[in-house]
Amino acid sequence: MRIFLFLTLSLLVWGCSTVEVTKEVIKVTNTVTDKVKESIPKKESEEDTVIAEIIEEKEIEEEIEILEEKKEIEKSIIENQQKLADINFIGKTENIIFDLLGKAQLSRTDGSVYTLRYDSEKCRLFLFFNQELSNKRVEYFELRNDKAELLNSKQALESCYKEFNLLN
Repeated sequence: MRIFLFLTLSLLVWGCSTVEVTKEVIKVTNTVTDKVKESIPKKESEEDTVIAEIIEEKEIEEEIEILEEKKEIEKSIIENQQKLADINFIGKTENIIFDLLGKAQLSRTDGSVYTLRYDSEKCRLFLFFNQELSNKRVEYFELRNDKAELLNSKQALESCYKEFNLLN
């Protein structure tokens, strides 16, 4: 009987201490939550928001300028490329292109532009057609290396033509 009373009393004490521990854990959790909420910065003031927007607009303008400069550089390279080209594809029909180069590795229609891409080991030839014409002719072309950089020298162009078996 004494053992029974001892076990009952110890269970009662153990149960009460668990409740007390739980209460303390809840208090600590609430305190930590309050401290974390206090440490989180409040919303930015309107002035800070305006300054951030101005900085962002300037960064966007700078990026646009950089992109426009790169676009101009590429445009001049392409113009130079087409002047240096031994073989000019502009004006050639799709059938003539197929006779010269065979089937393209990639053909794609994007809106009114129809594109053929021919790949060799180190070169990519892109031919652009006007999709809306019934007798498609090359309107524009460019040669790039395997890293997608425009070719800018006569020697590089000739090397690509040799890879496509257009020059002996």
